[in-house]
Amino acid sequence: MLANVSRQILRSSNARAFSTARPAFNAESKTPAATKEENTLEHTAAVTPVEMLSGAPIELSTNRVVRIYQQAKPATQSGTYGTHAWRLDWDIVDRANRWENDLIGYASSGDYMQAAQLKFNTKDAAVHFAVKNGYDYYVQEPHVRAFRPKAYADNFLHSKGKLKLIRTK
Repeated sequence: MLANVSRQILRSSNARAFSTARPAFNAESKTPAATKEENTLEHTAAVTPVEMLSGAPIELSTNRVVRIYQQAKPATQSGTYGTHAWRLDWDIVDRANRWENDLIGYASSGDYMQAAQLKFNTKDAAVHFAVKNGYDYYVQEPHVRAFRPKAYADNFLHSKGKLKLIRTK
């Protein structure tokens, strides 16, 4: 009952249920009203390189080569599921400090990008991402699969010549 009363009050007063810090729209122009902070502040903050925040060596994030490809059709009965997206992954770096973990025996690496894989809807989107982030890239075009129509009835077609001897034991 309290919810119904509050809805009626909000509808009649044209008030918003949830307040935001965003300025209200001007009625005649449908553009956000300017605030003093937006007009007076200048965006002079310097961009911080990601290498400073991650703690990883700079060589691991710059001058990397990425591969853009479509995944091959799996051999399972899942059909072409998962083969339509374009994927982007980073090539393995030789200087990535590989070692074996003494405690558990896992293979470890200093290359934090080798396990990352990004998915894109189109090849152009993946290429745009690589160019925008300064990665060298190469595109591996998918193999075109030849479609051969098959029918179960073809197993029982007559073939001229001698009968095939099929041994079961």
